[in-house]
Amino acid sequence: MGRTGTMHAWQSPLVDITPDIQTIGKGLGGGYAPVAGVLISRKVTDTLFAGTGGFAHGQTYQGHPVSCRAALEVLRVIQDEKLVENVTAMGEKLEQLLKQLVLPLPHVGNVRGKGLFWGVSTIESQHQLSTDGDRLSLSRTRQQRSRLTQRIMLR
Repeated sequence: MGRTGTMHAWQSPLVDITPDIQTIGKGLGGGYAPVAGVLISRKVTDTLFAGTGGFAHGQTYQGHPVSCRAALEVLRVIQDEKLVENVTAMGEKLEQLLKQLVLPLPHVGNVRGKGLFWGVSTIESQHQLSTDGDRLSLSRTRQQRSRLTQRIMLR
């Protein structure tokens, strides 16, 4: 929660989708208490109420009052201290540093992400370039070799 600069990653203007069901966990407890939750859309609740009206479920930490209180406090701190907004600001700085200091390294193919949620792909050599100028990741190169080997073996 909040790692991409919005409370939930799907809330980014770059994402054009809203989930019907979302599970939340680690971020909700902030590392202080074991807690998880399920967020469901109006579409899902309307369907449930049109049917039996029940939602048969169970969770490991279900209804634990101390965990619930910790989760409420975590949400209060996130809001009061404007932590999601801070992720956006710090994410812009992180992006600049990753692209300036990490991307030029010889075995780095790409850096991509949003907010404070970033990934770095590695490559075997600088000569692995795709047609769009982006370097291919090592895992994709291995997959391509595997497919080529399979084709040769089938012939």
